[in-house]
Amino acid sequence: MASGTGMLLVYIISWGIVFGTFVHYYHKRKAQALSKLEAWYPEHKEREIYYSLINLQKSTPEAVPSATLRAALFRRAMTDIMRALDIKMNKQTLMNLVKSGAMSEELLHQFNAAEAENDAEMMSVVQEAEKLQKGWGGSIFFAASEMVNNTRLRELREEMLRLDFESANCARSVMMESMSEEERKKATTDGTKENEQLTKKDIILSSIFNMPIGEGVKIAAAAQAKHKAEMQKKEEKANSSAKNEPKPKDKQPETEKAAKTNPEQAAKSDAETQEAVTSDDSENKKSAEVAASN
Repeated sequence: MASGTGMLLVYIISWGIVFGTFVHYYHKRKAQALSKLEAWYPEHKEREIYYSLINLQKSTPEAVPSATLRAALFRRAMTDIMRALDIKMNKQTLMNLVKSGAMSEELLHQFNAAEAENDAEMMSVVQEAEKLQKGWGGSIFFAASEMVNNTRLRELREEMLRLDFESANCARSVMMESMSEEERKKATTDGTKENEQLTKKDIILSSIFNMPIGEGVKIAAAAQAKHKAEMQKKEEKANSSAKNEPKPKDKQPETEKAAKTNPEQAAKSDAETQEAVTSDDSENKKSAEVAASN
């Protein structure tokens, strides 16, 4: 009985030693694997610049003023804010991918290590801010986040402008293709009426924001169709006005016009013409009598 109990104890102890050895080496290998993982963010240039300025200030205090140190620390805080936002946006997606088996757990460990490192970095920034200026540690990240938002808005606006000008160039090419060779030459010559119209359309298109690249072609086609419709309406209106225009009245005789303008002069001219007629009649009568007597 005693021998059986002793054998059982030996069996349990041996299995415990084997299991403990396995767990020890498993965690050791896992720790080594995690230590060999590449950092999620390879380097932190702003932090290196800040500590380089700190070391330079210790050796030559006059070379690095306090304003330069505050500016370097502020840039470091901006980088930490951008990394924190990036981690927050990608964390849930990465966890879902790891759960589904699309990503390995090593990548998740790498991500978690980057998150912990960034948290420690932000705490270090708060402490450094308090050393440089008392009370600045509580507001440095608020100001840094505002600056990051303004920077991203400026970059977004620049990207929108780039897309806007690409759309305007696309619309310009569509307009140029619809022109004849003569119109195209006039449109590309500075100072011409066609060039002013084309430049005006470019300015209108380039002032539109939030316009995808394909929208420029649609706007150009719609503008061209609208222009053609307006030209057709103008031609139809001109033709209809020409048809409905009344015919000009016949000009009045100069005598009637003169009689209306100056009655006395008209009466005098009528009397002169009457005398001329009577004199002609008398001369005709005399010539007839002479011919009859002969």
